[in-house]
Amino acid sequence: MHASDPTTSATPERSAPIALVGNLNVDQWVQTVERFPAWDEEIVVDSSQIALAGTAGYLLLACRGLGLDGFVVSTIGDDPFGAFLEGELARLGADASGVEVLPDEQTCLGIIFVGPGGERSILTTLGAHAHMSVAVAQRHDERISICAEVFLCGAYVMPQFGPADLLTYAQSLRARGQLVAFDPSWDPGGWGEQTQRETLALLPTVDVYLPNDTELMHLTGTSTWEAALVAVSGLAGETVLKRGPDGAVYARGAERIAVPGFPVDAVNTVGAGDVFDAAYLYARRKEWPPEDRLRFACALAAMIVSQPGTRVYPDAVAVERFMRSHSTPGLDEPQAQEGAHADLLHA
Repeated sequence: MHASDPTTSATPERSAPIALVGNLNVDQWVQTVERFPAWDEEIVVDSSQIALAGTAGYLLLACRGLGLDGFVVSTIGDDPFGAFLEGELARLGADASGVEVLPDEQTCLGIIFVGPGGERSILTTLGAHAHMSVAVAQRHDERISICAEVFLCGAYVMPQFGPADLLTYAQSLRARGQLVAFDPSWDPGGWGEQTQRETLALLPTVDVYLPNDTELMHLTGTSTWEAALVAVSGLAGETVLKRGPDGAVYARGAERIAVPGFPVDAVNTVGAGDVFDAAYLYARRKEWPPEDRLRFACALAAMIVSQPGTRVYPDAVAVERFMRSHSTPGLDEPQAQEGAHADLLHA
């Protein structure tokens, strides 16, 4: 069994649900995009599909694979895409009572162009997310209050659910003993001074902040991820920096723990960061040291980005098997990894 990390706050009960509060939407993946067409030009691509998505959606899918009970709170439209999301939630057996359907509104849609190396560009319609707010979350507080963690996600794409709107709400969640996780994703507004100021003001109310390196450099106006981490040092309880194929970094005060990524051929990186987030919180619940949390989260993300076609979100045993079978520079031998994660296999 892993030893508890004494530097972290209280670990949530393993059986408690996690509240996923923020952006639930439909993604339409279009791949493979070798180049974008000029105006009035048509290009044929390999495939297109729609999926339950948004940060809350991908978190939910990853949590379900890992055996965590996720409760989503969001707003969708009364339209065919909204009906699709309701059907997907029903298929997963998820509690959809926190997903409010807004009449005469469109469901938020992300149109994602996936390149040959799995990289992506995104166009998003806001739709019902224009009405997502703390008031929506508070209407479902009875259910949220029994959750161990509250994950506030996608804040930059929801004008009434931005960092300034979340400040008092996050404080109230922590005051009653809930862990607050925060991943606002990319800022479509261009990382202006308001985004920077309001996000930095929110971070002291956050237990686990999970940006990627590019996002954090934009937020802090720095040119390296190392400088970006220095700029937010001491704000959030812990900052977990996602670096894609280069792995991840844990930061708490002056402490830094870095792990490399797993070498895989990326096919589709959409949602990889969200999957990482879910895996990290899962491992944190297990009371693993930060290095082991990062390794587990990197492994699950690597499994997801290397899957062609319809995705399968693996359970913890499958992630452990992947970690044993994929050698990564700087990690222990596979036999040592198996021993280190013995509690995972018998959870």
